[in-house]
Amino acid sequence: MDTTGELTQKKFSARQLVSKVFETDQYLIRQILDEDDKRAAEILIDRYYKTVYREIYIKTSDEELSLDLTQETFISILRALSQFDASKASFKTWIIRIAQNKVIDYRRSRYNHESIMTEVLEDYDKPSSDCIEDNAINSMTKEKVMQILKKQDEVSERIFMMRAYEEHSFTQIAQMMGMNQSAVKARYYKTVKLIRKELEGYE
Repeated sequence: MDTTGELTQKKFSARQLVSKVFETDQYLIRQILDEDDKRAAEILIDRYYKTVYREIYIKTSDEELSLDLTQETFISILRALSQFDASKASFKTWIIRIAQNKVIDYRRSRYNHESIMTEVLEDYDKPSSDCIEDNAINSMTKEKVMQILKKQDEVSERIFMMRAYEEHSFTQIAQMMGMNQSAVKARYYKTVKLIRKELEGYE
């Protein structure tokens, strides 16, 4: 015959077992997908947050950037959760792959942005043009560009931002702004010309 202590221990063990079952990755994923369970999402994020952050930080060596990309990674994870296939990879492997892709996307976007900024500021008709072009991606130069943009009309500023920072094509910008492509290009290159003029002598 079981003593009171033995019964209590068995009940406690049963609760532990139930708790473990209810907190497996697969169970939490199902709760999120079927019930839109916010608590399950919080548990899942908390469980893998350090893993994802560490993976990103190793590749970027930037704390603030790693925090931002970690947040973006979990947003992507939750949005793509229905695509996870446990028969192909573990959940940990799957989310690390998403984190790695997020870093790749960031680097590609940064490279494209810096290329556009260099293009915007190139072709100065002065001997020091190489120096200014080298500084095209310098944070101080970018800050100066933003100050110049604030002096422009809202439409011109928005077109420049969509092209240089958001990397949209002129066709896409024209569609989104409800303008013809020629007008978009005219405003964009007028702004580029003004930026070049304002940046002459600025280092």
